[in-house]
Amino acid sequence: MTEENQRTAIEQEMRHSEAAMRAAHALRGLDLHNDALSRLYYALFHGTTALLLTEGIEPRRHRTISKLLGTRFVTTGALTAEDIAIVSRAQTYRDLADYERAWEPTGAIVDAAFAEVEPLLTRIRRILEQGGWLRLSA
Repeated sequence: MTEENQRTAIEQEMRHSEAAMRAAHALRGLDLHNDALSRLYYALFHGTTALLLTEGIEPRRHRTISKLLGTRFVTTGALTAEDIAIVSRAQTYRDLADYERAWEPTGAIVDAAFAEVEPLLTRIRRILEQGGWLRLSA
């Protein structure tokens, strides 16, 4: 993958991340908790995929994201072990929301998930901007 293609892919992933976050907020506002958690996870998935693309890594499976992030970004100090735990929790919530018929998350669970995912996505964007992969936010 050329650097130009890499940059384009990273920008596309971040656009997908931002769209998923807008959808997550809208669904949260409608008290559609399962759907909000699913879209919140996808916002994070696209953001973390953009980050991995800076290393030339294109994850093929959702479950590999946490391990790849830990290997590539915790060891450098860009992310923390708690950041990886946030990714894992978001994956678990998405699995429950999408596949567990009997699970009904509370507003408190949704609020807590947003409270930890949004700052992580902000840090990921900052890492991408500082690395020259994205234009600086206004």
